[in-house]
Amino acid sequence: MSQSSFENAGEPDVVELSEELTEEVWVEDASGPSLVARMLAELAGTFILVFMGVGTALFLSVGNNGTLTAAFGFALGVIIAAVIFGGVSGAHLNPAVSVGLWLAGRFQGRDVAPYILAQLVGATAAGALLFGLVAGHPSIESAREFMDGGANGYGDHSPAGFNLVSGLVIEVLIAALLVGVVLAVTSARAVPGVAPFAIGLTVGFLVLVAIPFTNGALNPARATGIAIFADTWALQQVWLFWVAPLVGGAIAGLLVRAFGPEEDLITVEVIETIED
Repeated sequence: MSQSSFENAGEPDVVELSEELTEEVWVEDASGPSLVARMLAELAGTFILVFMGVGTALFLSVGNNGTLTAAFGFALGVIIAAVIFGGVSGAHLNPAVSVGLWLAGRFQGRDVAPYILAQLVGATAAGALLFGLVAGHPSIESAREFMDGGANGYGDHSPAGFNLVSGLVIEVLIAALLVGVVLAVTSARAVPGVAPFAIGLTVGFLVLVAIPFTNGALNPARATGIAIFADTWALQQVWLFWVAPLVGGAIAGLLVRAFGPEEDLITVEVIETIED
């Protein structure tokens, strides 16, 4: 039998099958780490970031260090976490980054809440460990007051006395810049291998700029994980450090979605199912 005979023999089945295909279903690539694995990576990565960054800031006076050292602690924490977990979860480490990536079309919306939950757990675990270490020191009378040094605040609790509006503006701005950098260095057009270092150094610089205003939150999970173990004012003011970074991340994500390269958008395969 000739090749054309084989082709003709299959045509009726193809026609019959095509007539039954009616309902479209979105199917995503199931390869890669599971959601649980990615959540654990986000938890551990955020723990590293908060423990190193806030830990450095808390113990500045003990080591006679400066503000630059705290910024370096955050930068190095991001770099280490990104190198270890970037290939598993993308190392967002920050709810503002997860939201920004989602709005930019780089991240599945259904995974945003699990990522944020994991980031919160990681940050809170780091805060608990720091609180435990502080509470165990015999010369520290109040561990909660000591933790205030790593908490984020505005007004009377701003390191330089900046008000709520100033804190809001600076936190929106630095979150937008961070998410913009994340989206740029993870683009299909970016130079491979630079992302952990570019993002880490960006975090360090942005925290350095924001420390006089709010003690440099930039990250809702980081702010919440420390506020839980500080005095009550920190939890009362933590709302700002959710609203501002999420707004900043959303702005950057939407701008990149509108003007960024199309090849960076998540692609899914459309298949059709056969009706019963």
